[in-house]
Amino acid sequence: MRKSEFDDFAPEDGFYEDAGDEASFENEPEGEDFDGDGEFSDDEGYPGDGYYPEDESDEYTEADFCETDDGYADGSDDPEGDGVNGGGNDDGGRKKGMPLAAKIGLIFLGAVILFAVWALGTNSGRSFCMGFVARFVKQNAGLNDPDTDEIIGSSAIPTDELPNGTINIGDDGEIKIIDNDGNEVADTFIDPRSEDYVTTYLIFGLEQINGAANTDAIMLVSINTKDNTIKMTSLLRDTYVNIPGWDKNKLNSAYAKGAHGAETGAEARARGAALLAKTIEQTYDIKISGYASVNFNSFEKIVDRLGGLDIELGEKEAKYLNTTNYISNPEYRNVVPGWNHLNGNQVMGYVRVRKEETLGGSNNDYGRTVRQRRVISAIVSKYKSTKLTDLFSLTKDLIGYVNTNLTEKQIQDALAMIVNNGIYTTKSFRVPYGETFSDSGEAGIYNGSKYVTWTLVMNEEQLQDNIKALHRFIFLDPEEP
Repeated sequence: MRKSEFDDFAPEDGFYEDAGDEASFENEPEGEDFDGDGEFSDDEGYPGDGYYPEDESDEYTEADFCETDDGYADGSDDPEGDGVNGGGNDDGGRKKGMPLAAKIGLIFLGAVILFAVWALGTNSGRSFCMGFVARFVKQNAGLNDPDTDEIIGSSAIPTDELPNGTINIGDDGEIKIIDNDGNEVADTFIDPRSEDYVTTYLIFGLEQINGAANTDAIMLVSINTKDNTIKMTSLLRDTYVNIPGWDKNKLNSAYAKGAHGAETGAEARARGAALLAKTIEQTYDIKISGYASVNFNSFEKIVDRLGGLDIELGEKEAKYLNTTNYISNPEYRNVVPGWNHLNGNQVMGYVRVRKEETLGGSNNDYGRTVRQRRVISAIVSKYKSTKLTDLFSLTKDLIGYVNTNLTEKQIQDALAMIVNNGIYTTKSFRVPYGETFSDSGEAGIYNGSKYVTWTLVMNEEQLQDNIKALHRFIFLDPEEP
């Protein structure tokens, strides 16, 4: 028998002897084939006692000492054949399983998939997600808007304009007007129309310059679950309307009249928005469930936080913006006809323009509402294109510039209406519509006040015509024969 690199074999019985150990196996009785069949069974001591028989050539090789059946490698990982891997660690003869990190990853992935199925595929899951979003919105709304920004200065109301009584606004936003004799003026208010399948919110942008406070962007957003649409109605700011507790004036002056005298920004927002909402309800006979507002200074920050907007300008628009102060920073008066990537200051100037026709030919207040809707569409498109990893922080920042009186439940209900009904279609309208009004011109002759100029006046017939048109748009009323 030849001798390999393994030390010390006893030639007389074929058993391995460790030369470094005083003990040997010179007298191993089980090392013989007692029945003469050339095979070794457990009863004959092999391989149950851990030793290895001789092969037919009576020569031992390295493979004889490498048991692949019980988990040892075949030489590539364990070249010594002794159950010790290349790193010097004894794996105890066990097969290597999946790494712990991989197991954790699979468990996490499975949990995410199960959560997604529950969140998107069940009513309880969707309700949970919408509740989370509603809580997030409510907790972060208005955090980036300083409280003092919306205190109304004394110059907001002309000195010759006085209320017809005292306006009291409750915690629920309801208005009570007390006349100069101390009597509540309640019978003059109509109960505005509402339907179970329509919920309407007031959205407005507030321009504050030198203590003034005008709502130069006013819009109604209605969620209709009968035809599954979101309807956006622009209200022309120069419309001449009855303002509860005051004389008739432009719609955009109602906020300042309600907020006048408030001591904090929060009080000014509550009072101003309440009187503006009440004015719209009483003028157009439609119930408003709550409001959201953005200060124009905050609006610039929103656009900049989005990274700017792509807006197409007509030749006349571009020239007008470059030669007037609508873009307040002269450095940015460099727009061109065609598509422009505009920053917040430039977009703010764009949506305020009314004395130059917009792309498409609309002019005056009509052109301004067209620009506002185009900007809203651009904001939505830019937001939808945001990377998923940036969406949470962006949403938190944007919501911080928005003030609202909607409760957490109202926000959740609005989300539920949209998600559960699959409402993704939007439609737009404006009032007064068409030519259903007349322009007062510069004289302001309709109330004799020098402070009212270029206002849009509806007579009673025109007003009723606009109310019917608005209700057809929002409530789906049929056309009259």
